[in-house]
Amino acid sequence: MAHNMYSFKITGKQTEIVTTKDDYKGILDDINVVPNPYYGFSSYEQTVYSNIVKITNLPPKCKVTIFSIDGKFIKEYNRDELPKKIISEERGLLERQIGPDIEWDLTNYAGVPIASGAYLIYIKQPDTGVEKIIKWFGVARKFDPSGL
Repeated sequence: MAHNMYSFKITGKQTEIVTTKDDYKGILDDINVVPNPYYGFSSYEQTVYSNIVKITNLPPKCKVTIFSIDGKFIKEYNRDELPKKIISEERGLLERQIGPDIEWDLTNYAGVPIASGAYLIYIKQPDTGVEKIIKWFGVARKFDPSGL
């Protein structure tokens, strides 16, 4: 009994590196914060003592700044990630981003947990100047001193 074997090759359909301002505008539309709203729990948390929210679909190079609704600085992330090279001629994707998200632990720049409320997340791609603002709302869980 013989088994048929099929093979095919797709050429000219690989992804392209985003470099222009117009390309980045479309990409920044996909950025989101999950979960939003946050009610004291997310599926990203591994223990009852961790608080994690993800800012997803970020470009490899960008600055993410978090502010309270009254404009106070909370935290900043400078993302400058180099794409991972895939060494294979048969793959359509020649470069892959290592991780398209940032995990925010719901603390400020000093490591102090944030208060419940609304926050603004400002994302800017420095090479093109394209920017986006996302609104996020979170309710912190009640403090549990039993883990101390």
